[in-house]
Amino acid sequence: MLFWNGSGAMAQGLSVADSPVRLSETYELANIILALTDYGKTDPWEVSQQSAYYREVRARFDAYSNHPLLSVVNYSRKEWENYLSFRTDAYAFAFDSSGRLVRQFPLVTNKGFDPINAHLALIEDFARVSGFRDFYRLHLPYYQELATAYLTSQHYPEMRQFLETELGKQTADGTYAIVMSPLVGRMNCHRTVAGVGTDFITLPSFLLTGKAVQEATPDEIASGTHMLFTELDHAFVNPLTEQYRSLVRAGFDNRLWDAGSGYERDSLATFNEYMTWAVYDLFVAHCFPSVSATVCSDWTLQNETRGFWAGALFTQKLVTLYRHRKPGQTLRDIYPVFIRQLGKLSHKLRKPAITACNLADKTISDTLATVVITFSEPMHRLPAPELVRVAEKQGKTTQQRIRLGRETAGLTWSRKGSVMRFRVQLVKGAVNQLVFNYPWKTNIPVSSRRGINLPPYTRVNVTVSDD
Repeated sequence: MLFWNGSGAMAQGLSVADSPVRLSETYELANIILALTDYGKTDPWEVSQQSAYYREVRARFDAYSNHPLLSVVNYSRKEWENYLSFRTDAYAFAFDSSGRLVRQFPLVTNKGFDPINAHLALIEDFARVSGFRDFYRLHLPYYQELATAYLTSQHYPEMRQFLETELGKQTADGTYAIVMSPLVGRMNCHRTVAGVGTDFITLPSFLLTGKAVQEATPDEIASGTHMLFTELDHAFVNPLTEQYRSLVRAGFDNRLWDAGSGYERDSLATFNEYMTWAVYDLFVAHCFPSVSATVCSDWTLQNETRGFWAGALFTQKLVTLYRHRKPGQTLRDIYPVFIRQLGKLSHKLRKPAITACNLADKTISDTLATVVITFSEPMHRLPAPELVRVAEKQGKTTQQRIRLGRETAGLTWSRKGSVMRFRVQLVKGAVNQLVFNYPWKTNIPVSSRRGINLPPYTRVNVTVSDD
């Protein structure tokens, strides 16, 4: 296995010796193999296909698409444990002097799945006949440059300092590693490997498309840090939560906070995931204050689609407590106070919803519509909420973000915020979906006065006739 601790100029404040990046020849081999399978070619998210490197991989290795290995590792979304295990477990292997793959240390990404050992001979044969090792050596400068750009863009030194200052130093120096491949499209993965906390990460899109770090916008960089931060801070959040296990169990009921995320089976996992993202919001506000509102709102809505439906409320309570902390206090100091506060929120945990709309599922003839929406409870009376109008006409879909201000849309609120009235221009001869809280498209989410967002993608359908 080839480990790399940096090359050339590193991120400001981070020496070459301190770099946590590890480049792995066998990890890259596994990712190239998966990228060549039918599943890897056709799934839009599993393999990142946006880089020139991906196109080079395809051009170089497509000639070996009939190798028998590719059919036996042609996994699917349903077989994600095998896919992730094949990709990640490869990190534990290295080539010996004769070109054989030899395990260097124990690593079981998913218990009960061992696809590397099951197909070891075929993997070795693919690497030999395809000339993979020459390809890898030729591209080492690219991997190294990408690693340097990644650490620079992630503000890794600031990230680490922030977490250690706020939550306490949880791991010793040199016991953290980042493993990357430009081909990984999804499924960030954190595992402890030979005693080292290791994150197998995805890379930000702007790096993969060849944009220099200095050319990236602040919101691209701030949003891109989420992948590393929300893996790294588990190493700080989880041990601290463990110290307050009984307090969390008493004050945080997974059945109330979790809407089927998959984390609810673990007594602390749902709390840790909520906390991880709330701490991310504090970090973004600390390092990227000019774009923090938009970036954090986007990720909150995205996480609410995963089942963490009260993310806005959870984060709001933590941020408020943090802002009013005593001089010298850190997140670590206010942790138990915050957990106790959450226990007092049980009666507020209710999803707001649209209960009525004058035009819902109706067909009208006028493209300028007056919409009256009734909510299940009083909402924040925003002066200019946003929606996305999605129009479907003759098999084509168009989208437009619309801000509903008083001047532009005649927006009014009544009944203490339970009723919202506005005008909106619709598309003739089309089904018009008025979508609220659309992640990555609406910057101002609609939320209840209790602080809970209207569920992402809440919508009203209105058809405008073609007459």
